Parts: sequence; structure tokens; C-alpha cells
Amino acid sequence: MNDFDKQILRLLADNGRLSWTEIAEHVNLSPSAVQRHVQQMQASGLIKHFTIALDTKKLGHEVRSFVEVKMQRSDVALAKQFREIIRELPQVQSCYKLSGSVDFILDVVAPNLEAYGQFLEREILSIPGVLDASSSIILEEVKAYEVMVESARHD
Repeated sequence: MNDFDKQILRLLADNGRLSWTEIAEHVNLSPSAVQRHVQQMQASGLIKHFTIALDTKKLGHEVRSFVEVKMQRSDVALAKQFREIIRELPQVQSCYKLSGSVDFILDVVAPNLEAYGQFLEREILSIPGVLDASSSIILEEVKAYEVMVESARHD
């Protein structure tokens, strides 16, 4: 990744709707060169996909929480089943497998606390192999996703 790639990534992270021309003006390249850089970053897997950031509250999700899930560790099939079930639950925005005493962390949304409690009880705690689920309700978003390109390696 070169300096042009880093500049392009910063611009796209701030506004993914910029045109090749608009990006080109900022990084002093031609629009076609910018497009080639982006296509190369996509082909290499550096850019996985383009997406949009949604305001979950405006979508009717007043509650957002991180849920730490502890699993029965002696059965690999249960962990596989857990992953499959989690992928199908629309309330789960993201799920990560962790090292340490917690096995998974989920980013969960719900319209209200009552619905959130029911979701935990009926959906998460009922999954085979789940031993415990601990919630941390998000009170305020202090910093959202940000691309860190400064320390990225040069190829």
C-alpha cells in the first residue's frame, strides 16, 4: 500500500460516495488512476466491501448492547451451531470470537429493553452450549469505526 492508497482510503472512509473525480482532485491523480488504485485494493482484499453507516435509533432500535457469551468449550459442534444461529438473527449486528474467558461478543440492537430482555432469554440463552450471556448496554457512542491507515504497511 502506497501513500496514494492511504489518502484514497481516508477519503473513502470519510465519504464513500465520493466520485473518482472528487478523490482525484484531493490526491493529485487522474480519475482513472484513482479507480485503478481502488480496484487493486479490492482485488487484494484490502477493501472488503463498501457499506453505509446507519443510525440504529432512527431505525427504531432504542437499545444497543454488547453481549459477552460464554460457551461450553468441550463440544466443537456446539460452537459451529452457535455461529450458524447467530448469523440468522437480525438483531445481532456483528459477532466476534474472542480469546480469553469470553468466547464471543455480540453487538445487538432492540426496539426497547423489554424486547431486548426477551431476545436474550428466547434467542441467545436458549442456544445449545451457551453457558452465560452478560450484557453491557451502550449509553453513548464516543467514537465510531475509523480507518487507521497511518501505521499500515508499505508494499
